Amino acid sequence: MALFIGGRSLALGFTLVVIGLILVAQIPMVQEVFIWERAALEKGQWWRLITGHFTHTNITHMVMNISGLVALFLLHKKYYQEKTLLVLVWFMMPVIGVLMYFTPYSSYAGLSGILHGLFAWGIIKDIQNKIPFSYALFLGFIVKLVWEYLSLGGRFTFDLIEAHVAYQAHWAGALIGILAALLLRKPVSHF
Repeated sequence: MALFIGGRSLALGFTLVVIGLILVAQIPMVQEVFIWERAALEKGQWWRLITGHFTHTNITHMVMNISGLVALFLLHKKYYQEKTLLVLVWFMMPVIGVLMYFTPYSSYAGLSGILHGLFAWGIIKDIQNKIPFSYALFLGFIVKLVWEYLSLGGRFTFDLIEAHVAYQAHWAGALIGILAALLLRKPVSHF
């Protein structure tokens, strides 16, 4: 249980557990049972609302998401001492999974909706704690989200991950992260 006590160990433990789940979810037999699939959800396989986030379309997609998770750990680990991290992620997973049902996708894979939520949460925490350049980071984040919406993620990303960018998951995660940071405002006093 030491991994889930204290700020840095919570962030590190969380990051390692998620990476482990992502790696296991790439095993073809596991991926088949984990991936978010509309038809499977309609048959009552609701666990896919959560497990689908651990699956990825290919190795490049997986490496991009793991890299993003590690970058978030390094960038915002000071905020992960709060137990809200676990609550936030466990809330985002099914909510994003349900929202994806209302998109045209028949399947969905990836952690990027959750990553966008954690990033948005961290940026708002930075703004609340008056971290330099946090407003610029927030503006850049919004520009990225709008660009993805307007370009549907772009051809370059499509070629990398061999799938359309599910910008809806990114937007959902970002909105949840922003709202959570605003509603659960608790400035961090140590840096």
